[in-house]
Amino acid sequence: MKKKTGVVIGRFQPFHYGHAWLINKALTEFEDVVILIGSTNVEDENNPWSYKSRKKMLEEFIRRNKIEKKVLKLDKIEDVPDDNKWLEVALQKIKTENFTVIGDNEWVNGIFESKGFEVVRTGFFQRELYEGLKIRKLYNANENWQERIPKYIVKLLE
Repeated sequence: MKKKTGVVIGRFQPFHYGHAWLINKALTEFEDVVILIGSTNVEDENNPWSYKSRKKMLEEFIRRNKIEKKVLKLDKIEDVPDDNKWLEVALQKIKTENFTVIGDNEWVNGIFESKGFEVVRTGFFQRELYEGLKIRKLYNANENWQERIPKYIVKLLE
């Protein structure tokens, strides 16, 4: 039997096949998901796309994969310098008690685990290809970044 809600938290800078794999993995283990887009108050070389742009990428993925009814919420979460305050903000966004965080961001996982919340580590999907930092470097150098991102997302980025 599937558990109730999986929570996926990421920066999605940009959305790529590794993110698609993670969301699909969450949907094999959970009835539905909450997706939180992180670092929405930060713009720098590691966070070049706005919240609005990243939300559009995720909305397109959700629509194309016909999972609208399984995504309970798609929302933003800002960086907060205090881990306990960040967790409070995250819990206000999640708005359910029956959830499990799924993913491999050790900072996020550690915050939730330190307060007794369940976390599922999935491992990364082909990390050597699908890592945001590498994709951003290729994008900035205009070098073959398109094959690491769904074609419909590439169109949003070009």
